Amino acid sequence: MKTVVRKLHYIAMLAALVVSLASCEVDVAVGNHTLAYRENTEYLCSFVWTDEWYDEFGDYHYQELYFYPDNTGEDYIRVQDRWGFVQEYSYRFRWDWYDSFFTSIRLNYGGGDYSYMDNMRMYNARLDCLLDGSYVTFIGY
Repeated sequence: MKTVVRKLHYIAMLAALVVSLASCEVDVAVGNHTLAYRENTEYLCSFVWTDEWYDEFGDYHYQELYFYPDNTGEDYIRVQDRWGFVQEYSYRFRWDWYDSFFTSIRLNYGGGDYSYMDNMRMYNARLDCLLDGSYVTFIGY
């Protein structure tokens, strides 16, 4: 009789464990709402990503990228030539993770205009990537 009671006790414990595990909200699917998706998106959206450089004509370029959790963003570019003439551009885009490893982003500026950030590494408020084939390092603020 003790053996039967002990077995019933183990079966009841196992059933309670299965029911409690089934109620956990663990998402194992690739894509939106996974832990990796949320963590990478949160990190990406927590900074204003900036870069600055001089082109082959001596013009100074400054760029800011804003990523928002609703998959929208803003691209601000300021160009100053060597004589001091300044031009500013502001674009809106929609973005999405372009691979399941969260190392590529597609920026959709509309009208069939896309940019791609590939081979991304985000760490210590830095974002290293190939932006449309050119190596770029953005600093996060």
